[in-house]
Amino acid sequence: MGNSLTNQLKGTFYSIDIEVGTPGQLVSVLFDTDSSELWVNPDCNKASNPSLCQQLGYFDSAKSSTFNDTGIKHVISYGSGYVNMTYAYEAVKIGSAKLRNQLFGVAFDSEPENYGIFGAGTDLRGWDDPYPTVINTLAQQGFTNSRVYSLDLRSIESQRGSVIFEGIDTGKFSGRLEKRPIIPAEQSPDSATRFWIYLDGITVSTENGTEVRAFDKVDGQAVLLDSGATLSSLPGPIVNELLKGFPSAQARGPLYQVGCPVPGSNGTVNFKFGNAVIKVSLEDFTLQVDESSCALGVQQNDEMPVLGDTFLRAAYVVYDWDNRNIHLANSADCGSHLVAIGKGPDAVPLLTGDCRETATTSTFIATSTSSVGYINSTRLSSSSNTATPVLSNFTCFSNVAGCVVGSIRTETVTSLTTYCPATVASNVPLTTPNFNSDSISVTINNYPETRPSETQISPTIAANSG
Repeated sequence: MGNSLTNQLKGTFYSIDIEVGTPGQLVSVLFDTDSSELWVNPDCNKASNPSLCQQLGYFDSAKSSTFNDTGIKHVISYGSGYVNMTYAYEAVKIGSAKLRNQLFGVAFDSEPENYGIFGAGTDLRGWDDPYPTVINTLAQQGFTNSRVYSLDLRSIESQRGSVIFEGIDTGKFSGRLEKRPIIPAEQSPDSATRFWIYLDGITVSTENGTEVRAFDKVDGQAVLLDSGATLSSLPGPIVNELLKGFPSAQARGPLYQVGCPVPGSNGTVNFKFGNAVIKVSLEDFTLQVDESSCALGVQQNDEMPVLGDTFLRAAYVVYDWDNRNIHLANSADCGSHLVAIGKGPDAVPLLTGDCRETATTSTFIATSTSSVGYINSTRLSSSSNTATPVLSNFTCFSNVAGCVVGSIRTETVTSLTTYCPATVASNVPLTTPNFNSDSISVTINNYPETRPSETQISPTIAANSG
């Protein structure tokens, strides 16, 4: 084992299969809740893992009859790289929903990106910015009634997960969904519009049965829920207290090396949000480095606290753009029962999962309560609507080298552009499909590391790609 865990670490990123163009060309892109743009075709010659990059697919605009190049160039800067791209309008298919005239980027230069990005986050400049994100287009073209989706990554050992646009699967979580208001941009750590919510506490339930409290304070820490980040990042004081639950941990660069947890062990890292405690197994909270050692799935960052995949694998999360709320519960799997999400302040129902709750052993002593009362955070009621799922595959790869660890990748807005749909080519059909009553479910397949060549959602270290 080398001195640096960065070059050896094997983690996970989650990619969604989409079809771009007419006829559709299959491309796998990172599903990122902290980016707003869709772009494809990273430069594989400059990628940190060229082989992985090539496996994810390539869009050839010359083979599409509906491609319309705007000629507008744009650059996105990340903390660990960049992408230069040209904007175009094109047909994009997600599950059975075929979007017309979707604005997206076609990269002509990037480094060291291995994959394009499906941005499922809002524009950093505001919830109602006119930029036509995929989430906006799904609603505008009638495929969804509202801008909301649920995300279920599942355990790192699981082969299947899903994202459901305008739907909730009560067979994939336990307990009641806890509603948390999204922190307004002006009150958030970076003053940008992102999925920031308040975390109330963290404890570690160790394998030997002891309890270590990292922090316990109502609305004590703002955190960003980001599927584009493999690791979680927390301020130094919280990380230092959390490490007391892992006395064998040794710093190795930005990460902490620990012994690998025993499969099926009872240890958990517990995250408190209001009345919900999301319990992350030690297996999901660590990443294997080699045959005998692992690294904790958390690093120190005092400026951009992020709960990435090492947290999200244990949570069922509903991202409600329109009402500025996050709903979350413990992920589980006891079948499938889809419930549709409608439109308006009562669109997201107050649901309880069908799965049996496990005993909560973590303890939090904070007794004060908080009623934040942000604008557009409203009480929700239940809905009896049903949903019709449409399935599509995700992709999983493993043994990914060249990972960039220890840096936070946040999108930098380098220019403002006015987007005019009137420039779309005349050969693009303009009829609007009528799928208002259906939710769109896209399946994530997370294959074990023994199947690295499968084209289904993926393990590589992805720093936060907002």
